[in-house]
Amino acid sequence: MSRRTPHARRRQAGFTLIELLMGIVLASIFALALYGFFFTGLDSARSHQSQAIAQSTGRTAIDRLASEIRQSISPDDGLTPPLIALSPTNLELYVDPSRSVAATTPRPEKVRYAIVSNQLVRERALPVGVTPPYSYGAYANREVLIDKLQNGATAAFGAVTPEGAALPATPTSTQLRDAAQVSVRLMISQKTGNAASMLELNTDVALRNAIRL
Repeated sequence: MSRRTPHARRRQAGFTLIELLMGIVLASIFALALYGFFFTGLDSARSHQSQAIAQSTGRTAIDRLASEIRQSISPDDGLTPPLIALSPTNLELYVDPSRSVAATTPRPEKVRYAIVSNQLVRERALPVGVTPPYSYGAYANREVLIDKLQNGATAAFGAVTPEGAALPATPTSTQLRDAAQVSVRLMISQKTGNAASMLELNTDVALRNAIRL
């Protein structure tokens, strides 16, 4: 029968306590590094997604605004201006989206854009009657175009005259007859890393059918 030497027994004794503790420490360091790498990548992906959504919804909304401002029209052949009301957080106008080139009498809808609880909301009211002057019911068909609007003290809507003079923040109906251009400025919240940042979109739109009396 062979006898194992003390040296052979020591080789088969397994890990010592110090070796085991060192292994645990190294494994923990590796796990923490992997954890940090994973969540940094996840946070970056979320930031890119937030920015992409903010840019996409913002540009879609401002393009729609610009198109309808440009196409706004008087509902009664010039007696009433295309703009109904304007304030830093509200814009109302007459828009005839289905009007053909051959049509001589517009039958526009009333469209309202308003900032409500940090949302940009669009509503419309349909005309009643076949000839002007039309009557209109309450605004309906509510759409939320932007969900995280942070304009605060920044006016979303403004207007200027043909000479470039700014109209009051809340112009009267008479003053709105002089509006030649509407300015739109939207401040949209988005995420950049762990911090919130702002995406600013703005445009100036000339009123093609503005009244000039």
